[in-house]
Amino acid sequence: MKLPRFSKRDASAMTLLELLIVVTIIAILMAILVPSLGKVMEITRAAKNTVNLREIGLATINWAADNGNRLPSPEYPGGMEVPSGMSEEEYFPEYYKLGDSGLWLDGVVFGAVYLQETVRTERTENVDVDSSVGGYDVDAQGTHLKGTLFENTQSVRENPDIRDWHEHSYAMNANLQYDRIYDQVGSSDPYLTEKSMATILFKPKAMLYIENQESNVVQYEDLEAIIETGETRWGNNGKISTTFMDGHAERLHPSQIPSQDPETDRESSRFWRGVDP
Repeated sequence: MKLPRFSKRDASAMTLLELLIVVTIIAILMAILVPSLGKVMEITRAAKNTVNLREIGLATINWAADNGNRLPSPEYPGGMEVPSGMSEEEYFPEYYKLGDSGLWLDGVVFGAVYLQETVRTERTENVDVDSSVGGYDVDAQGTHLKGTLFENTQSVRENPDIRDWHEHSYAMNANLQYDRIYDQVGSSDPYLTEKSMATILFKPKAMLYIENQESNVVQYEDLEAIIETGETRWGNNGKISTTFMDGHAERLHPSQIPSQDPETDRESSRFWRGVDP
């Protein structure tokens, strides 16, 4: 009895069928795995940015510990006037005049994290530190923030056309309760003055930094802009990286950010002002 013989045409047809089955299986697997992989990558980026923001918060707290236990002004030096009989060097902590922004982001915390030793050396040698410091190009577009802890990589990813790295960074809470410092000096806005750490009674609940693309300084009135930033960077109902006065950081769903008037609501007051109403 002779065995059946297959023509080359039959063999080719079977090979093509097998190939189609394999391609179909791969397509199904890709459809299942790619969204999951994308979600994993997003979670990884979110975790990295939250860790970076925590480091910024800790650097700020350490800076305050070295400067009379005072937080830097959100817009440094916050419109404050030097008291009579004192010089600026005696009254204000050291900060770094990087460009003309006058923000904590440039002149205080960034300098403390990256430039402290370099700037001290260059000042001693009478080198102009306003144009280039420690290898960082300093300009109005925040070039010196690029690739540092202050860069929100998700913002860069989702908004590649934005070339101002201040918009790819974070915002400081200006609502934190001001204290006797404001009573002692003149200021255009009490919320832009320095704050004594000792007056922020609810540090674990008091927000220090949060994501916000619109500006690098926020108050309770900027809640809508903060939520919009979360949606722009992370999608609808996207969680927002936040760090607190006790040094911990977490991602908050928009519903977790207190939205009531901090002047009357306890939870909101502790989050935005660090004190009870």
